[in-house]
Amino acid sequence: MKINWQRYVKLPLFAILLASGFSTFAITNTTVSVSGTNLVLSWPSYGYESYLIQYRQTLSPTDSWSTVTNAYPANSTSRTTFNIFGIVTPQSHITSHTNHTQGPPPPAPAFSVVGGTTTSTVLVESPNGGTAPLALYPPGFNLSGLTILDPNTGESVSVAGYTVNASTLSAQPLNQSSGSTAPTTGFYRVYDIPDWLVSLSGSTNSGPTFIPVNYSSTDAPTNYVDDTTLLINGQPTDYASFMSYPINGINYWGMGIDFERLPNGTNTIQLLTTVRENDLSGDDTTYMVFSNAPQTIIIANAVTFTNWSDLIWNNTSYTFQAQSTVPGVNWEIDIYDINGYYVNSQTGYSANGNISWTWNLTDYNGNLRSDGDNDPFFYPYIIVTTASGNALRTKVAMIRPNRPTPKYKANTPSNPNPMPAVAVAFPSVGGWVVSYMDNFYSDGRTNYDPTSDNSYRDAGINAICGAAAYYNMPFEKFAIAYGRTYTQTNRNTSWSNLKSWLYDPQYRNFYYFGHGAPNIIGGDINKVGSSNNIIEADFLTNSTAYLKSKEVYDNIGFNPNGARPYRFVFLDACNTANGNFAPSFGNPNQSVGGDWYLSSSNARNIRPSAFMGWSVETGDGPGTGWGTPDQFWSFRNNWIGTWVGDTQPLSNAIYVAGNISNWVPHGTLTQHLITFGDLDLQIGQYNFGGDWP
Repeated sequence: MKINWQRYVKLPLFAILLASGFSTFAITNTTVSVSGTNLVLSWPSYGYESYLIQYRQTLSPTDSWSTVTNAYPANSTSRTTFNIFGIVTPQSHITSHTNHTQGPPPPAPAFSVVGGTTTSTVLVESPNGGTAPLALYPPGFNLSGLTILDPNTGESVSVAGYTVNASTLSAQPLNQSSGSTAPTTGFYRVYDIPDWLVSLSGSTNSGPTFIPVNYSSTDAPTNYVDDTTLLINGQPTDYASFMSYPINGINYWGMGIDFERLPNGTNTIQLLTTVRENDLSGDDTTYMVFSNAPQTIIIANAVTFTNWSDLIWNNTSYTFQAQSTVPGVNWEIDIYDINGYYVNSQTGYSANGNISWTWNLTDYNGNLRSDGDNDPFFYPYIIVTTASGNALRTKVAMIRPNRPTPKYKANTPSNPNPMPAVAVAFPSVGGWVVSYMDNFYSDGRTNYDPTSDNSYRDAGINAICGAAAYYNMPFEKFAIAYGRTYTQTNRNTSWSNLKSWLYDPQYRNFYYFGHGAPNIIGGDINKVGSSNNIIEADFLTNSTAYLKSKEVYDNIGFNPNGARPYRFVFLDACNTANGNFAPSFGNPNQSVGGDWYLSSSNARNIRPSAFMGWSVETGDGPGTGWGTPDQFWSFRNNWIGTWVGDTQPLSNAIYVAGNISNWVPHGTLTQHLITFGDLDLQIGQYNFGGDWP
């Protein structure tokens, strides 16, 4: 991680970090003061925020930040304060060095700095402009090179040859036994963490609901939120989307939560937010993971869908399931297609409140509607009434075509929402999106050889496209606008277009070559090292040239408008196996055998699938330790060429390609090229609508 030293103010004994040099973020205008033996941190606040406060003794790479407190609530609408008790030794004063032997003692400062209240007002100014009370400096500290400043008079003097002494050392730092020594240096940093903008404690929640979150523009701007997870009772849930929503004319960012998918009762709710700390896409990409304080809420839906399946997986039938909180109810389920046209319906009665209907996938005319090309999603609505005629849930009077994003607000009879969307598990044949960063090898380099590097890359990309064509799978070859020859608009638009292809339910296989990190792929321009090798990518101002794992999650793996899990994904970029990309594409986040997909462990009934990504920074060229560009692309040529064999499992294709290409040792491949899901998946297997289970 690159350190920007200018963002630190380093002070003896204890220091306040005005803005984190280990990140792009952290609260600015943070100050330190002394009150008796206490250290007081303060920073601007509005009164509704929550904060993470961390400390480290040194900036050494072997030292790390420790948490002083988390989810600390703001205590002021102007400046929040935080006290660290008993940590300052009192009554510091200046004395000349006892070992000063070269020449006469230096002149004393022109004003008194000894004892009394003067100690708390005299400041010591460091060369980079930061100041702190003299009382913070420990006995024996050499003040040479610093400036003593009296803020009352403005008088100052540069100090050389003086150290700090104290008239009394009776006060011991907290948690330190007699005879031990307090830390001589230290740093604090304060983060404004993502937290709910409203208090949820004790609230009652039902239906799809949007809850706004304070994503601080300083510490957690939404462009840098690469992933966010909702915890219910301490466990992650799939039924929450990161989204924006207008409230009273103001667009807020927050979480859309489908409470109807969660059991009724008293629960805790909490956020885990993964925030990228810099503008890099590569091995130097760093993250902070923030957590707010859990709050206790009540989930109370009249009708819940805790046993719901969002995929029609067996091509012959699908069972709708719901639970009413009261027994003895009449129900009606109406199904509409993606264009808003009526498909079929059923009515029934439940004595115990459990509602179930197995639909044979035909419409009201008896036509089969299991073709995933024409009917990728269905939108069911339910009416539930008690015996006395009281409506527990009803539906909108008119269904509009092209159903918009779900309405994240509480469901009531006068403000109804549809049941969760249902997706046909697979189209007739899953298409491929084969993408790569254009100008990847040339951007920013001076020793680029277009006759070799590009030809190797093009051969590898064409081989992957050719494998899809061999099996009559549709494919889209997509060159992503990348590098300095494109404008920011070009690059942003290119990624927007790529997402449109990926979000199309006809495509279920994805290969990407370019820059990446655990929860993001993409970038704008190459960052080149001193040896002229490509190190990583930079994101420039106003960039949206990326794809985040949370975007994939909300639009592909767990799309509230209809899920579309991918069958095969290879994110051929640095560290993409270290984050949440695999489950976001709907793939198990572990290696499993083929039998797993027919077991109860496969709760969603997803089809056999595989995800490949790297757990380290990879590359090619001299000094990278990863061979040459021709070996790099030889591995990919031989991997896809071997996998084309009708009976070749994915794991064997990787092994054979490693041996033929001689790119890196096989042990390196097996250790760092991570495969989740079905290791035995074949290239044409389970890629057609009716071939599973």
